[in-house]
Amino acid sequence: MQETNTVEIKKQIEDRDFKRYVLSVTSGQEELVEGNLKERINKQGLKEDVVEFLNPKVNETSIKKGEKVIKQKKLYPGYLFFKSRMNDKIWYVVRNTPGVRLIVGAETKPVPLTDNEYQQMITHINQSQERSELKVPYNLWDVVLLKTGDFKGMQGAIKEIDTEKGQVVVQVEMLGRLTPVIIDVDKIELL
Repeated sequence: MQETNTVEIKKQIEDRDFKRYVLSVTSGQEELVEGNLKERINKQGLKEDVVEFLNPKVNETSIKKGEKVIKQKKLYPGYLFFKSRMNDKIWYVVRNTPGVRLIVGAETKPVPLTDNEYQQMITHINQSQERSELKVPYNLWDVVLLKTGDFKGMQGAIKEIDTEKGQVVVQVEMLGRLTPVIIDVDKIELL
């Protein structure tokens, strides 16, 4: 008879505190990876251990063909943030999810964001949302046609651009003089 040695496999990672981690993921597939991660975490019964995902976006307003268009822009393309406890099973599930390239800072053990790094990121997100301004496709001195209002059909050159208000000042000629007209950028078109 042979005696079998039963060796308990030592856990490499065991952190019961919730910390924030950064994933490098395939750019453009952040939402898909997040969905895959949530599904895999639910199937593995780890829902209590992974409590939050963050893929920050801001609204970006632009003018296309004279119409105001609002679309969401990713602040950190190619990255996904999550808050979790960490152990071998969670680490295995996360790093083996399709689209996940790596846990940032991790070679053999995941490295969480520090509280300071997280606060800096949240500050950046908030500042970006506050200043997500209108992207005006016009430049100073572009010649434009006014599409509405009292000056409809008139042409003029853009003298000023106010991206916060989404307006421009257009110099139009009236009675032999240049007159400034303030108008919304979606009410003009480039000639």
